Amino acid sequence: MKHNRRCRKLIAILLCICLMVPMLSGCGEKKEEETKQTSSGTLVFQYGNNLVTKGEVYIYIETVRERYEMQYGSDVWQTVLPDGGAGTSMENLTREEVVNEIVRVKTLCAHAEELGITLGDDELAELNQKADDFCEGLTDEQLQNMEITKEKAEKVMQENAIASKVEAKILDDRKIEISDEEARMTTFYDMYFACYSMDENGVITPYTDDQKKQQYENALQACSTLATADLKDNTGAAIEKLAEYYQLDQAQTQTMSPSQILETYGQDVYDLLYSMENGQYSTVVETQYGYHVFQMIALTDQTKTNEQKIVLYNQQVQEALSDTLTKWQAQIDPIFKYPDSVDMDVYDTIVNDTVGTK
Repeated sequence: MKHNRRCRKLIAILLCICLMVPMLSGCGEKKEEETKQTSSGTLVFQYGNNLVTKGEVYIYIETVRERYEMQYGSDVWQTVLPDGGAGTSMENLTREEVVNEIVRVKTLCAHAEELGITLGDDELAELNQKADDFCEGLTDEQLQNMEITKEKAEKVMQENAIASKVEAKILDDRKIEISDEEARMTTFYDMYFACYSMDENGVITPYTDDQKKQQYENALQACSTLATADLKDNTGAAIEKLAEYYQLDQAQTQTMSPSQILETYGQDVYDLLYSMENGQYSTVVETQYGYHVFQMIALTDQTKTNEQKIVLYNQQVQEALSDTLTKWQAQIDPIFKYPDSVDMDVYDTIVNDTVGTK
């Protein structure tokens, strides 16, 4: 079970990476690239005026490798997306993710000076120590073959720290706030008397008039039972027991946003639910699906609302960063595109020496 949950979580991350690729990949015509040497090493790609060399790329991809293997295990590189299409292996997606991450950092750093973003002495000392630790974790052969130096490691650490500060400044300027009302989540119990059946092939068969009449009578009886004072509660326990008695396998506790309730049940049920008080039972309600008896558990489920606030905040953060990065990238290098702008022969040597051999 733990392995399955871990795989599902990983697949979700891979799908997110696939969706994020267009944001940072750009568009335009292919650049014809040859392997070039710069004063700081073998060129992997150029982004605007930024010459990104072998050593710098290696530091990024090694960091990604360590993070993924720590979380998902060393066999993570054999993971593929469910559709099984070409290029869907974890290794291939990581290749593009690393390039996009470098582009993101370079883009943010390009605006650090105008935003007044700098690193203090204490921050520099801490980052330089991280760079030392990184280099000490590599063999002499790795340092030589991948053109790693302490200075390159320090540069990567410092640029990532500056990029994080620029991101924070962007978000601070946007002043993203999510109110309880925006994130409101409502929890209720839906004792649902279905008026149709579904076979194993998904074929739906409506109930006969007699069957529908019986379901309606059952719903009325359940509603009458719930009206007795000794069975009332604010937790849904009583209504849940009745649902078990009537063998209602589709009856369940629901937690939804107002918009989800409206979309699922329609305006009449929406109005009904938001006219109820916590713990209150409804009368029998007919919808296109059958008959329902609702109990309001929490008009505003604070725990779920707080969780939804985090979800909505993260969504707005990503939208804010995406908008800014897209605009800034177009200013720096409007024709940069993966893989066309990357020397894939050089890049492959880095990948093969890290994740490609796993």
